Amino acid sequence: MTPWAWTGTVGAMDTQSKHIDDLYTLTLVDGLPTESQGKTLKYRVVKLRETTVADERAAARMAERVLVVGGSPRLLVSESDFRYAMTLRHCEQFVCDGQAISQALLDLDLFGKLSAHDLQLIEERIALITLAAQVRYGAITQAEFDDFVAGRPVPGVPQSPQPGGQAASVGKYADDAQPGPALLADYSGESAQGAAAGHGA
Repeated sequence: MTPWAWTGTVGAMDTQSKHIDDLYTLTLVDGLPTESQGKTLKYRVVKLRETTVADERAAARMAERVLVVGGSPRLLVSESDFRYAMTLRHCEQFVCDGQAISQALLDLDLFGKLSAHDLQLIEERIALITLAAQVRYGAITQAEFDDFVAGRPVPGVPQSPQPGGQAASVGKYADDAQPGPALLADYSGESAQGAAAGHGA
């Protein structure tokens, strides 16, 4: 199970009054559209699963891109594509009227046809699947999991967006009312404070 799967999604999740019959089955709003015999089918049911280290390796391969850097071709992994690929690896199949698109047939282009809303629904459910696994491993209790599903705060689980990237390392300037250079520029000691106060170049 990968920790990234729920990081960053739990804070925005609407878990109020949520009742889930099957944690691993999710009904989408728009569905995954595909063309078949001149008709558009929308696969609105997705069967989800837990992931393994092998899924991380497969996701990394899906996110690899050959880019020319300094005149030489290099094989690099796109962080955004890796995130989508890991989400895709959680999807066992999409189902519509008895037909199914298995994971073996899914790629990032097909997965990219999902609406932003449906992608968020999938990511939120993956967050719950990940937390349920933590119950099994003993990292959290069943009561803590139930509290989270009910929308009650759970110690150790982020309840709001957390600083990321450069914003995570600005230390005492994290609450600066004028983030500008202090949050977005490369941060280096007191020089960022001067820039934030308008004393920088």
